[in-house]
Amino acid sequence: MKYLNKILETNEIAPDMREQAERLYLESKERAEKLLTFGEDAQLMLSNHLMALIKRILERKLLDPMEEEMFNEISEKAWEYADRIVGPLFEEAGMEKSRTELFLVGTHVEMAMATEMAG
Repeated sequence: MKYLNKILETNEIAPDMREQAERLYLESKERAEKLLTFGEDAQLMLSNHLMALIKRILERKLLDPMEEEMFNEISEKAWEYADRIVGPLFEEAGMEKSRTELFLVGTHVEMAMATEMAG
């Protein structure tokens, strides 16, 4: 909840999508927090990314696919966690999961895992 109003404003979420976007955001953030601990900065970046992704899903305007070789930049565990965090968003929207969108969430996961490992 800490960043929610600012993120809704920053991402220009339309009033008619606001309630659904807020619910999806809170559900995704809860899934993320059950898996990993995100520092203050990481939390803000992930939160902003989640809302931007939710907006793209609700508007059905996903990012263009990335080059396949980029996908090797994150671990299998990061892929798995990204899918657990945002996969349900695609499922609820009846959309095929975007590897590009999962990868981008996975980069946040990878950073959080590295921070946890560093202690």
